[in-house]
Amino acid sequence: MDFQVVVLAGGTSKKLVPLVSKEVPKALLPVANRPVLSYVLELLELSNLKDLIVVVEGQDAALRVGGWISGAYVDRLHVEVLKKKNYCLNLL
Repeated sequence: MDFQVVVLAGGTSKKLVPLVSKEVPKALLPVANRPVLSYVLELLELSNLKDLIVVVEGQDAALRVGGWISGAYVDRLHVEVLKKKNYCLNLL
């Protein structure tokens, strides 16, 4: 049986400035000299889960994450990067 995995990768965050920016979204923050998302993707690959959807908030972040994934995991994983629109939700 084949599974498709959804990974929620976030976008940018005002709370994490100066660590994140338009150039470095949260999913690509380096942890031990590797983007944090690489740990998740490698565990999924080792588990033979190779059909993935990565959801990223914002166009810029989606382009950067998608570009990094296509370079780092070419021919290893089938990854579709989906952009979630930036919505502001006010709860009263």
